[in-house]
Amino acid sequence: MKSYINPNIPVLRPSDTVDDALLLFSDFKTNHLPYVIDRSFEGFFSEDLLLNYDSDDRLTDIQPLPAEEIILENDPLTEAVRKAAAAQIMLLPLLNADGEFMGVIEKTELYERFIRHFALHEVGGLLEINLKGKDYSLAEIAKIIEGESGKIISLFITHDINNDMVLSLKLDITHISAVISALGRFGYEVISYHSSEPVNNLEKDRFEMLMKYLSI
Repeated sequence: MKSYINPNIPVLRPSDTVDDALLLFSDFKTNHLPYVIDRSFEGFFSEDLLLNYDSDDRLTDIQPLPAEEIILENDPLTEAVRKAAAAQIMLLPLLNADGEFMGVIEKTELYERFIRHFALHEVGGLLEINLKGKDYSLAEIAKIIEGESGKIISLFITHDINNDMVLSLKLDITHISAVISALGRFGYEVISYHSSEPVNNLEKDRFEMLMKYLSI
C-alpha cells in the first residue's frame, strides 16, 4: 500500500493557521487535507469547514473531521477498494502496523490499481455468479468455461446487498453466451454480465452492482 501514497498531497500541522491551510487548498485544488500531530493522524480539514473561522486561528484549536475509513499498510487491494467505495472523502489515510500516519491515498489511484490488477481493462467478458451458500468448485467452474473455449483471467469474491456470496470472473473471450448457458446447466446462477456480444435469454438487471462496488 505504501507505493499508492500520493506524496504531493500536503499535510496540515497544529502550528498552521486557517490562512495557511486555505492557501494550500487553493494551490492543490483538493477538498480535504489530512491533519497530523507528530505521526498521529487526527482527521481531515475541509475548505468549507475552515471558512467558518478567522484566518489567524490555529488548527490546533479547531476540531477536524474524522476519517470515514482508514487503510492499513497490510490491507489487501480488495479491502482497500472496499473502504474507498464506502467513503465519501476522496482521500484515505494510510497507517502502519503501529498506527502511525504514512500518507494519504486517492480513491482514483486505488481504482486504477484494482482495474490493472484484475485485468479489468483487458478485452474480454465479465460476469457474476451468485453462489447463495452453494458448495462450489473453482476447478469445476474453470473447467466449464474452458469447455466453451474460455479462460479465467482474474476473479474476486464479494457479497451483495442480501449478503449472498458473489463470484466475479473476468474471461479472455467476449462471446460469453455459451459460457453462461453452460454454467446454468451445472446449476450456477449468472446474475450479471458485460460483454461486447449480446447475451441471449438473460436479464441485464444486476451488472450495476459490480460497478457500484467499484464506484467507477
